[in-house]
Amino acid sequence: MSIARIAHRFATAILDSMPEGPDREVFLNDLADVRSSVLGSRELLLFFQSPVISEKLKMGTVDALFADRVQSPALAVIRFLVEKGREEYIMEIIDTVFTLHRDREGILSTSIHSAVDLGEDQRSALHDKLEQLSGKRIEVQYDVDAALLGGLIVRMDDMVYDGSVRHTLQRLRDHLVRGA
Repeated sequence: MSIARIAHRFATAILDSMPEGPDREVFLNDLADVRSSVLGSRELLLFFQSPVISEKLKMGTVDALFADRVQSPALAVIRFLVEKGREEYIMEIIDTVFTLHRDREGILSTSIHSAVDLGEDQRSALHDKLEQLSGKRIEVQYDVDAALLGGLIVRMDDMVYDGSVRHTLQRLRDHLVRGA
């Protein structure tokens, strides 16, 4: 079975058992904390991926690392993955949980790359305009890209709006070449 399929099955089961109300946000934040811990430590990722480390040792490590940092529903998920022998796919499963959650909630994952850091007013206006344009709630990640000469590049799921100066100059160049 492919990793994507495994991740989708486990993520669906996790979402279906996810707490409701305010506990849902705590649960998602706890999963994000686990994700950042694993991403931040190559050793921890390799530990989870190692087939020679026993389930008992992995369970003990999960408890030692996360019992004081995350609440019991998120801890139970990580323990469940270890119990089922799927801890090697922890990153793929957690990422799929967030992707499926956004899909279920109608939230578009959006990234905005700009040449300079946008002010709070600019971010708010851009956020509102993109929500209006898409008709959905959006979750935005802002990045400053020094390679941009100016303008913005907005990625909303599979759509890319390129308003960068480089792209505009390229379109102008192409138009002039065709017209000549």
